[in-house]
Amino acid sequence: MSLQDQAAFLSNIHPFQVLTAGQMDNCIRHMDIAYYPKDSILISPEKISKHFFIIIKGSVYEYSADNIVVMDYHQEDSFDSNSLIYSKCNNTFKVHEELICYEIEKDTFLNLIEKNQQFKDYFLKDLVNKIQTLKDKEYTSELSSFMIAKVEDTLIHEACMVDENTKLIDAIQQSMEYKTSTIIVKTELGKYGIITDSLLKIKVLLEGRDLTIPVKDIAIFPLLTVHNDDYLFEALTILIKKNIKRIGVTNNKGEMIGILEQIDVLSHFANHTYVVDSKIKKAKDIEGLKSASMDLLNIIKSLHAKGVKVNHISNLIGQLNTKVYQKLYNLVLPKELQKDACFIVMGSEGRNEQIIKTDQDNALVVKDGIDVEQYRPYMNLISEYLIDFGYPSCEGNIMVSNAFWCKNVSSYKSETARWIEAPGMQNYMDLAIFFDSFAVAGDKELLINLKDDLFNKLHDKDVFMAYFAKATLTFDTPTTIANFMTKTHFIDIKKAAVFPIVQGIRSLALREKIRETTTVKRIKILEEKKIIEKDKAAELIEAFDVVNTLRLKAHLDDIQEGKKITNEIDTHGLGKIERDLLKDSFKIVIEFKKFINYTFKIDKIS
Repeated sequence: MSLQDQAAFLSNIHPFQVLTAGQMDNCIRHMDIAYYPKDSILISPEKISKHFFIIIKGSVYEYSADNIVVMDYHQEDSFDSNSLIYSKCNNTFKVHEELICYEIEKDTFLNLIEKNQQFKDYFLKDLVNKIQTLKDKEYTSELSSFMIAKVEDTLIHEACMVDENTKLIDAIQQSMEYKTSTIIVKTELGKYGIITDSLLKIKVLLEGRDLTIPVKDIAIFPLLTVHNDDYLFEALTILIKKNIKRIGVTNNKGEMIGILEQIDVLSHFANHTYVVDSKIKKAKDIEGLKSASMDLLNIIKSLHAKGVKVNHISNLIGQLNTKVYQKLYNLVLPKELQKDACFIVMGSEGRNEQIIKTDQDNALVVKDGIDVEQYRPYMNLISEYLIDFGYPSCEGNIMVSNAFWCKNVSSYKSETARWIEAPGMQNYMDLAIFFDSFAVAGDKELLINLKDDLFNKLHDKDVFMAYFAKATLTFDTPTTIANFMTKTHFIDIKKAAVFPIVQGIRSLALREKIRETTTVKRIKILEEKKIIEKDKAAELIEAFDVVNTLRLKAHLDDIQEGKKITNEIDTHGLGKIERDLLKDSFKIVIEFKKFINYTFKIDKIS
């Protein structure tokens, strides 16, 4: 291989592309090609490495002290920087398939670390930062201003700000000087409110109020705000969720610096999210609502193509889905029945983590004393309409059309008691699905009441919680990609990584009586409660993002090819960086499983 070929090879391997031309030249001059037969020991506690290895052909397995494979290395993979940096190694690196590799001399490698900060940072970073670096490299080509734009990157309108005791007429005069229709009201305590043109029409003109009243009498408090360094996409999500046209912008000190208008955000993104949201609002019949809901897939494709984080996509799509359910509930159910029931979504929908329409998980909670039977025909209609909208029926029949999932508060309380007192696989699953429930329409207090009741029943139920958490360990997570692959080279990413994180975090959230349903938000709350260490929480969030991103990509590929949507990832179709991300994510999941096993003392019930 020529020097040019060697340089080209190294330039494709992260982080060697950050080297200067001189550093790359020096690296190549002190790099040799080596061959090792199968079962050769390259590095061990007794054999500290003198080289940094980069695989050209073949594979190497890394074994722990108890002879378990913890990592596999293949073409273009490299190892082991830690052995060179710290001059010690706890594991053993053994050739699995005859190996052809580059060997970079130890002194040369350490010199590169000393001379190049970016190169050094990569090898000395913790796992979270390493994953983030790899993700940045993988998706940089896909990222656009859409993903990375901050609030401060778009137009922020100067705020017309007055104190709470300012006369309304004086505030209006001041707003005219600012050439704005929005007035920001600041209280003596430093809180902010807002007055808009529509509010003036309703609260002043229609009610015949005097223009000399203080602005605090009609202002709406509090004004929703975002920080100027927040992602613009997060601002869009709030605007969509709250059905508002503007939002305040503050600096890191909490000081108001201006107003962000919905129209400016939409102009920046130039996508049709708002169009879909508007179609849902304006839908006057089932067909109009169906048309709006069918547009969600295009939004998902667009956001994914632009490199938007899967967590942001699921959040936005979740908000739009909620609006579809609300509208359908209002269209189908007679108004006199709406207030006495609560329509809920459960499972991945309840966690706001179902991006592609995969199945329905929904239910109805009816007030005690109200005849449930009068709701059943309408719930059957809702299920049928949702299927027509592209939300497939649930294979387990966890749908509002099923009488089991359409009953009054007392009946649900009886069910939760049975799930806890007579545990079994189905009861564990029903409880898990129900615990993830989220109210989307009707009287939401009914669900709050049921959650309170559930938490009370779980007091001093340590054994039950251990069995509930045990489901986290149901499916194997590969220690390597290679030793887990079937003959077709597919991995079920949901079983291997998504479910263990979801179920483990769900178990902790249930024990700690956390009402939040979204997995990432649950992790952050558990971190605040010091149940999960800060670095471990960050690792879990990053790993969850990686595996869900790969899962979404596979789902979209299935749709593109006209296939049935599955959770299987073709490992042969992964690029090197994706493979590295998946390996590191699996490592995090395996450690998390150990944490759950220890926390709930699962070994003692097995």
